[in-house]
Amino acid sequence: MGKRIEVSLSRQILEAYEGSKIAFTFDCVSGDDSHPTDRGTFYVFRKHHPHRSHKYDVQMNYAMFFTQDGKAIHQYHGFDPLSVVRSMKKGVTEWFGSHGCVRLTEEDARKLYQWTPLGTAVRVR
Repeated sequence: MGKRIEVSLSRQILEAYEGSKIAFTFDCVSGDDSHPTDRGTFYVFRKHHPHRSHKYDVQMNYAMFFTQDGKAIHQYHGFDPLSVVRSMKKGVTEWFGSHGCVRLTEEDARKLYQWTPLGTAVRVR
């Protein structure tokens, strides 16, 4: 079994596996109530760095696209630290989050981008 990525929406955690062994565990922030992150199994079909979203006019560096409508795993570029947004999303409200993407810190996004080949499975649950 090769590489795969698993995203837990309830825990706001991304885990990357190589076979049965965890290669990385990263905190993440997923979509909000109005723009949920799709659940299911997808595959990384495009990688782009640097990347800027034309739809939302925001940076999405280290972008690894897994849905045809533009959802990706990418670097977070918000004003507040990712840890603050993550804690608000987990404990207080579903208002906090992305437009359906899975966002990581710059360091984590870079590591995952370098580790992930095209075709890697992304399971969102």
